[in-house]
Amino acid sequence: MKTRIIAIALTMVSAAAAGQAQEIPEPSGEGPAIQLSLDEAISRAARANLGVQIQDFQYMEARQRLKGSEGPFDWFTTALVQTSTDETIPQSEFDASLEEQDLLRLGVSQLLPTGGSYNVGFTTVERSTNSRFSRFDPVFFSGLDFNFTQPLFRDFGVDVTTRNIRIARNNLGISREEFRRAMIETVLSVEQAYYDLIFARQNLEVRRQSLGLARDQERITQIRIDVGASAPLDILQPRVAVATRQEEIIVAEASVRDAEDRLRTLMNLPADQWASEIIPTEELEVHDVDLDTVSAVALAWELRPEVRQSELQTASSEIGYRFARNQVLPQVDLQIDYGLTGVSGTELERDPVTGEVINRLPGGGLGDAVDQVLGFDLPGWTVGVNFAMPVRNIGARAEARRAELEMRRLAQSEEQLRQDIAVEVRQALRDIERFERQIEAARAAREAAEQNVDAERKRFDNGMTTNFNVLEVQQELADARSREIAAQVNFQKAVSFFHRSVGNLLQYHGIEVDEPELEKAPFSSWQRVKMLNYGFWSDDFQDE
Repeated sequence: MKTRIIAIALTMVSAAAAGQAQEIPEPSGEGPAIQLSLDEAISRAARANLGVQIQDFQYMEARQRLKGSEGPFDWFTTALVQTSTDETIPQSEFDASLEEQDLLRLGVSQLLPTGGSYNVGFTTVERSTNSRFSRFDPVFFSGLDFNFTQPLFRDFGVDVTTRNIRIARNNLGISREEFRRAMIETVLSVEQAYYDLIFARQNLEVRRQSLGLARDQERITQIRIDVGASAPLDILQPRVAVATRQEEIIVAEASVRDAEDRLRTLMNLPADQWASEIIPTEELEVHDVDLDTVSAVALAWELRPEVRQSELQTASSEIGYRFARNQVLPQVDLQIDYGLTGVSGTELERDPVTGEVINRLPGGGLGDAVDQVLGFDLPGWTVGVNFAMPVRNIGARAEARRAELEMRRLAQSEEQLRQDIAVEVRQALRDIERFERQIEAARAAREAAEQNVDAERKRFDNGMTTNFNVLEVQQELADARSREIAAQVNFQKAVSFFHRSVGNLLQYHGIEVDEPELEKAPFSSWQRVKMLNYGFWSDDFQDE
């Protein structure tokens, strides 16, 4: 059996269906029985289990958070269109009573991975006035300005500015491993519930056989009473045994219903199938298991989702620690401003006495101002360094120390997790060996109990024993049969738990989880330039 689970697409469809309220009827056995193999049970649960679907949504949420973490590096565009009119009462003949202005500014800015930021803007202004002393009307101003700020200490480095992206990628990895863990736990739970149902049904059959033996003993005893070979009171013990076996059957039937419900829940069966009896088709078989402890532990450290999650958490804490160390540094920012301007306008010819406009000379429009900008006719630049730092810097230093302690704590937790996993794998292997030996012992006990029942029955027929002894050995036979079944079931469950503890339970059942690949990390080419990373200049870079 090879089941392929489409992690994103299929569960979305099943989640929508499962979201509808279901009325669960009481199992009545009236519906058609469901013949169910273990592979079919696992396949149904992998696609429809609500816990898996919930984890699927969490994975998709983490994926969107990763995309959102790249938002600060988006281009940010601005546009300003403005017109204004200003009418005043002139206080002197030099003042204008009317001024009008039209402004257009377009700009784009962006945060760079190195921590720097730039802003590019283009501005045009058309200004008109009725002042008698204005030489140009209208006047056109154009400008192209470029502003760049680059932190040199605090907030410098690709590894610092992209910390949220890298942490979000780690969180997505953690969520993906959590999805795998949910799948593994679901498959394990289905196996355990499936084998519990096998035990419950076979144990029910054993109790029915035990009831049959007790009824046979009651019938034989009644015949002996009828022919005068036994006293009438001898019928009491068989009758008590029959009633006791019937009570055991009632308990065993309830156990079957409980086991079926657990399996139905894990498979998230539709409501119309809850009234149907579930009949497992799997046979209990003992098979060899690789008991190499060293390789099993090594494989568990490689495959267990918890290990990968712990590694990603530790990696995120290292990212946070490096950022916290960076924030202890003083703020030293390099600032560069460069601008190009252009000024033009329609030149006025005025009466030298009255100041009235007598002529407007041609040319001097907006195009001339733009040409000056493009021709670099009027450049201007500024270079400076901005410095700032708290006197004691208590907050940043404390946060750096806390981040360091967290990183060390998570590293220790990861080591402890590996140790716990090794112990779990060793215990699982011992359980397999133990239940394998128990199967042999239980089989021998059952065979001996069957022989003992035959022998005790013959002794009873010859008047050499009592009803009490016969019924007692019959009960011992039923218990021996149940213990043998339990040992076989426990062996199967131990094998499942072993593969779960190693982390290859999905592969063991041929389940493949299709997961979309992570997109290429943005600014990876920037990070390859070591001198653009804060870690290149920090003390702990050499430890990597």
